[in-house]
Amino acid sequence: MPDDLWLVAPEDAYAQWQREEATGAGRRAFADQSIVQHRSMFSRFNQYLAGHRATVASYGADHLDGFFTDLAQDCAPGTTTRLRYLKLIDRFTRHLVNLELRADNPASQMLVNESWPEDEPTPLYLSSDDDARLQAVCVAPKGAAFKELRNTAIVALFLASGVTAAELRKMRVDELDMDDERPTVFVEKHGPRIARRVPIDALAFDVLRRYQEVRRSIPCATQWLFIATAGGKPMQPYTMLKCVRQALHRAGLSAADESPRLLRNTYGRRQIIAGKSNEQVSNLMGLSSHRTAARLRQTVDADARM
Repeated sequence: MPDDLWLVAPEDAYAQWQREEATGAGRRAFADQSIVQHRSMFSRFNQYLAGHRATVASYGADHLDGFFTDLAQDCAPGTTTRLRYLKLIDRFTRHLVNLELRADNPASQMLVNESWPEDEPTPLYLSSDDDARLQAVCVAPKGAAFKELRNTAIVALFLASGVTAAELRKMRVDELDMDDERPTVFVEKHGPRIARRVPIDALAFDVLRRYQEVRRSIPCATQWLFIATAGGKPMQPYTMLKCVRQALHRAGLSAADESPRLLRNTYGRRQIIAGKSNEQVSNLMGLSSHRTAARLRQTVDADARM
């Protein structure tokens, strides 16, 4: 690979470097899924630089500060997203210094003051009994109005597929496949999460089939699966949050975090109880790291010891 490819086509250069040279801990090559994740992360940083008239060869500490300020808006508290980005930037910048395309590495100076959290927060989830109670209200009676059916289908899909609110909001009608014997939903790439097709747990089959039938019958200017208005606008985050809260309260449940994230963690934990590995659960949830799955597994192991 010609060294100046980093200057004219940095994303192509990064992709080639990842395939041929880059290694992680213990000098081991990265897994395919990690490579996809890293390329997405690099692309986000590179696009930020381009928007601020800088390149991978010219960025400075001020660009790093600005990038991480922007990134913080998309990061939940207690996550390691910032550190993972910083390690990735440090890794490729060291490579550019070795190629003499850069004279310094601002990321390494910032990395000195960073460390992995010693105690990551325990993810919030519903116990198996509470999971079953919520599943019991994820049904829509015959003759339900569209809004009631839609809201119930939203909660059921969160609980049965582990998708995020941002992913669900952007789903299109044809990405939900309820016609096959094993229904699935296709999740497009969103931010650092890779595209994937997720099998839907049986708890949501009936309500999603009914909702899909009704949704397909609605003439609409857009193809969003879940619409907030007759004009086809997608659901707003706060509305989806209200759907989850109302369903939890109907089931007689409450939690410190009554949000789609609670149902996503509950889904992941249910897969672990069903016997899936950390890698399988991470793949289903679109995660390149196994950290979330490992923390969920710890809660399962703790229950088993009680």
